Amino acid sequence: MKNDNSNPLVSLNFSSRDSLLNANSELIAQLQDRLKAKRFRPQEGDGTKLAYIRVYLQALQVQNTILKDIELDEIKNEIEELKEALKCQPKK
Repeated sequence: MKNDNSNPLVSLNFSSRDSLLNANSELIAQLQDRLKAKRFRPQEGDGTKLAYIRVYLQALQVQNTILKDIELDEIKNEIEELKEALKCQPKK
């Protein structure tokens, strides 16, 4: 049985939402390529690959949550800085 490792899922830079989106897009493209054949033929490693894909997607979701939390913390800090700046301005 052929095992296609020409386009591995591993991409190590998930430091931005764009990198997460790119990784997800690559995964979707791989799945679409496999499914758009005229006849789907199961391969020997499909079950294992699907298990890894599920874990991969969970890791992407966790990373996205972490990035979202970081962005929210940055926004909260900016709001606090703006509040402090407004307090320091003389009132008219």
